[in-house]
Amino acid sequence: MKHLLVIAFLVLAVLGLAGAQASVSTLRAKDPRSMGIGGSFAATSWGYDGLYGNPAAAASSKPQFMIADLSAWAYLKPTQANIDKALALVGGNASPAEMAATANDLIVGNGFGGGFSTGLGYVGKGLALGMYAIGDAVAEGDSALGAKVTSSASINLVVGLGFPIALGDKATLRLGGDMRPYFRADSVDGGWLFADFLTAFAGGGSIESVVNGELVDGGFGLAMDLGAQLEMGSFSLGLAVRDLSPSFVTSQETVSQLLSNLSAGTIPDLSTGNAEVMLPAVYLGMAWKPKLIPGFLEPGLYLEFQDPVAIVMDKASIWNLVHAGLDLKLFSFLTLQAGFNKGWLSAGAGVNLYLIELNAAVFTEEYGLHPGDSPRSGLSFQVSIHL
Repeated sequence: MKHLLVIAFLVLAVLGLAGAQASVSTLRAKDPRSMGIGGSFAATSWGYDGLYGNPAAAASSKPQFMIADLSAWAYLKPTQANIDKALALVGGNASPAEMAATANDLIVGNGFGGGFSTGLGYVGKGLALGMYAIGDAVAEGDSALGAKVTSSASINLVVGLGFPIALGDKATLRLGGDMRPYFRADSVDGGWLFADFLTAFAGGGSIESVVNGELVDGGFGLAMDLGAQLEMGSFSLGLAVRDLSPSFVTSQETVSQLLSNLSAGTIPDLSTGNAEVMLPAVYLGMAWKPKLIPGFLEPGLYLEFQDPVAIVMDKASIWNLVHAGLDLKLFSFLTLQAGFNKGWLSAGAGVNLYLIELNAAVFTEEYGLHPGDSPRSGLSFQVSIHL
């Protein structure tokens, strides 16, 4: 099995380089468990989070069965005034002019939108098996009438294996890899006009009818993810390389056509499609989680560097690499978080009631080349049921 993982890795890497014509980037969940600690979760993730984090989590001796997981986030600066404006905009309880002004306040300087992630799975004891879906959309522009909505969505099935290697009495190296069939869809032509959505908001029309008529590029692909984790007592190091994938062919169709084809199991016409490839993502991180008073006071410190190749190629600030955070678990069920995400602060909190876990976070991310170029703030909420 180890040899098969290596061979599959080489095949996918070669095919990806040979077939790439256009590229799409990794679609990441903005769940509060990770956003609260500055997004520093992938390299040292464990349990269900390993499905979209580090595949080496499959080698953990402590498995997790996620029965259901749902996260939702909204892109808006977390003030009561902005929350009220967002509710008024979506509710359509204002004149067209008032709604345009409200949308303008929310979009300019931050962007307005949101997303979700949901899934289930079993990870640990040498096995990773599950599925997850992620959707994300945001409106950006210098004004509400000129803003464009860019959206992406993916559905992923994950089958992975992992194994531990004992390095003496105090260290364990965990290795893992997975194969991940996926479907990916992205908005086309630079995005959809937000003015179309604004018209629907103001006229009391159906937002669904607007979305259904928009064009997307969608297609099926196959990716591989590889990871390693070195654990030495309360200290751990992690490395994950995700989205090693050959090029995949997409077809352009409306959202309604896409949903109809998926529900009917119909394969779209790819004869005139575009070849695209996923851009691989690299995560390197560390975690230190001493149990000062087991079951009562358990802090955690996290540091992660993400996408170093992209940072070098884009000539971005070194701060765009850095994701750091800390959490504090109290009484075995309450967790407080703080983080540093590409130069911006984040915070979160969670309650774990054995089977049910609730989390919330506020965050800001940097989408420009330097901190302060293009920040985007948001709120994230999560509920999960796990064993």
